[in-house]
Amino acid sequence: MNNNNINNFSTDDREDQKYNCNFRGDVNFIMGPLSIYQFNQFADYGLCAVRLFQYIRTKQGLTYGFKKEYKGKDTSHLFVYVDNKNLYDWFGLHQPTKWKLLKKLSDDGLLEYETRGPGKMPLVRILSPKKKIN
Repeated sequence: MNNNNINNFSTDDREDQKYNCNFRGDVNFIMGPLSIYQFNQFADYGLCAVRLFQYIRTKQGLTYGFKKEYKGKDTSHLFVYVDNKNLYDWFGLHQPTKWKLLKKLSDDGLLEYETRGPGKMPLVRILSPKKKIN
């Protein structure tokens, strides 16, 4: 795994990338722990919902993974911006499908999103709880 696409940014660039959503190179991993319970909840809604879940978890890792205050902490409950370009490039999910899934998954209580106006990226976070076995 090559982390050069994350580590080559200056501090100012890192703050901007949260909004620009531009990362160098291909992104094909999810950072941090993954709850199979959450994954299964999204899988009930089909492959596109799983792709959206993977995108949100990847963006949470990329956005919060390098910040010192989040090192070693769970970031699966934090908001991230969901843009159309990277969502399609990384996971093959189109913009109309994104909005249908956001509405459906929000209505069923799996995620929460905030629209910020026409032409702006929505803020999204996962709400489904992690299953505690013990």
